[in-house]
Amino acid sequence: MLVTYSMVLHFFCSCSLLVSLPRLIDMDWRVDIKTSSDNINRMAVPTCLLQMKIQDDATICQNKPTISTVSLELSKEKLDTMLDGLGRIRDQLSAVANK
Repeated sequence: MLVTYSMVLHFFCSCSLLVSLPRLIDMDWRVDIKTSSDNINRMAVPTCLLQMKIQDDATICQNKPTISTVSLELSKEKLDTMLDGLGRIRDQLSAVANK
């Protein structure tokens, strides 16, 4: 039996074996101040509101990619943790690119 490209393509599409990762399309952010008050104290806590538009890559099986919105609220501590991790990723990508 002769196996053609379209047969292989049909197999992979029907079995959902093709994996693609989402891509960041757009990002928006702002800093808000959360306030809380009671009779004794008044507290103001800054938070970062992050909104990202994510596109699922169109595989060979799909004609149209889908775009979804992901919203996050981060405290300063969580934002610091995220930025530290992203900094490590940047450093590793730079190290690989310079080789």
